Amino acid sequence: MPFEYLMGIGQRDRTLSLLDSAYLIEEWGLPTSLVLLSSDGPCWIGLDYRTGPTPTVGWFDADSGLELSLAASFQDFVEGLTDPGTYG
Repeated sequence: MPFEYLMGIGQRDRTLSLLDSAYLIEEWGLPTSLVLLSSDGPCWIGLDYRTGPTPTVGWFDADSGLELSLAASFQDFVEGLTDPGTYG
């Protein structure tokens, strides 16, 4: 699953950031307890706080409603990232 960028934390014209999560969640109809990290069209990767104060990392398809768990923690997610060049 591609993860090409991580949204920043600041505000800049025409650039999405983590601070836009509430707006984007409403706009795309995503679960409310997310902090969105990255997007590819209607698909999002985000921190999922629905189960408690320590988030898991999930993949969310706004069009189909499909959700996939990617990692039990942000640390596990980062440690599992690989160079896309390894896939040809």
